[in-house]
Amino acid sequence: MASDLAPNAAPPGFQVHIYRHAWTVPHDRGAVWAWLNDPATFTDGQVPPYRVEFVSPYQNGPTGFAPGVLNVHHGPGILFAGVLGEITPPAPGRTAYRDLRYFYGSYALSVRLARPTRLQFWADDAAPGSTRVMLQLDAFVARWFAPAWSLGQRAFWTGFGGTLTKQVARRSGTSSAPSLVHPAALALGATLGVAALAARRSRT
Repeated sequence: MASDLAPNAAPPGFQVHIYRHAWTVPHDRGAVWAWLNDPATFTDGQVPPYRVEFVSPYQNGPTGFAPGVLNVHHGPGILFAGVLGEITPPAPGRTAYRDLRYFYGSYALSVRLARPTRLQFWADDAAPGSTRVMLQLDAFVARWFAPAWSLGQRAFWTGFGGTLTKQVARRSGTSSAPSLVHPAALALGATLGVAALAARRSRT
């Protein structure tokens, strides 16, 4: 979890929390990677006042998913602000990869509960016509809150994987499913609700 954007060691009362999730989706890697690296995937469909932004630190610099671009997901109860790092596109025999490192001060629910530090994605070819997508979210989490954080992450990323599969199918014209809310908006409420409820129970 070493980073020059946030402390390398968990603050007092916190622990290092690493959440991993993986899906195998029935679409080729190029289509999956294009969806994962389309800013509209994360900006469109946000429920106000939640918002996702991509900003270049340089005048006339690149925006969207490019190294050095600043990214923030913000709204009541969350501030995930960071900078995009290494981005490796898919190629034969090569794992696609994307790295997003969060700044000190990013939080979910409260800075006293969860402080995300890094989000990584990998994508590999699986069976013909399918893709194995893996993610890892690193965070510093208050020790007593860690079980609730795990539940919330499981709820969020399970929904994200289902949305990924359906929206890639719709883009490729292989599905006539109605339009869905984009994943961040779809799962955020459930994530915060599950985490808050579990936290309340753990305190009683």
